[in-house]
Amino acid sequence: MKLVMWCEFPKQVNWRKAEKIITFPLDIYVAVQSKRELQEWRKKTKFNLKPWVLLPKKKGYWFSGFTNKEDIDVLKEFKGLPVKIDLEPPLPSWKYKNRYWFAHAFKQFFKKAPNNEYLEKIIKELEEAAHCEEVLNQIHLIVNEFPAMRWYLKRQGIYFESKKGTTKNIMCYSSFAGPLLRPLVKKYLYYYIKKNLKENKETMFSLGLIGTGILEQEHVYPSTKELEQDLLMLKKAGGKKVALYSLEGLLKRESPQEWVEVIKKYL
Repeated sequence: MKLVMWCEFPKQVNWRKAEKIITFPLDIYVAVQSKRELQEWRKKTKFNLKPWVLLPKKKGYWFSGFTNKEDIDVLKEFKGLPVKIDLEPPLPSWKYKNRYWFAHAFKQFFKKAPNNEYLEKIIKELEEAAHCEEVLNQIHLIVNEFPAMRWYLKRQGIYFESKKGTTKNIMCYSSFAGPLLRPLVKKYLYYYIKKNLKENKETMFSLGLIGTGILEQEHVYPSTKELEQDLLMLKKAGGKKVALYSLEGLLKRESPQEWVEVIKKYL
């Protein structure tokens, strides 16, 4: 498998510690809001850092058809770079709870995002700028999406048809379901992965969570056992590209080296 890692909170990372624990080559997509911020983080580590562009919380944090056009334009600064774009509904202002999140998703069913076409246009511009036929097997642009019905994703402006130079990444975070529902969710994810690989064998899949994200209360893997189960699920389904969430989460675990050893088995 080809592996990359997400890093949503680079301020929480001890980069020297990370370099001692992770000794294999690794691309890390680090959350930034500007090109200048990316350059500052690159000075702090030997890892190959690439931009994961996010917005301020008050502007929705992630990108979608609900994002204002002037905020979508932030992406233009990253033309020519192998950027990750997270397509998700705007970050809600309330404290995360599973029941609130499902209620929020249900409400979104009845809304059509106004700036779908504009977001697609800007992503296509980045796609053209990032594409380079001379460099084989390089990931030029990653567009993140949910494992959900396509018509819903399109209506929300959180879907982009993968073209040249673009890697579609699908978030398959089984830990979100919690220990009781995780087995059922894993079955759904397995068949969703297989279905998408039939359409595009280069599709990437995110696994996790090893640590909490911006919502702060997400369920995470209780042990390395669950991570290995998901890696086996992805391998069985035929997946060859994986992204793990997250670097800072891994470093905070009691024995980060144990997590790294599990990961190394699948490289």
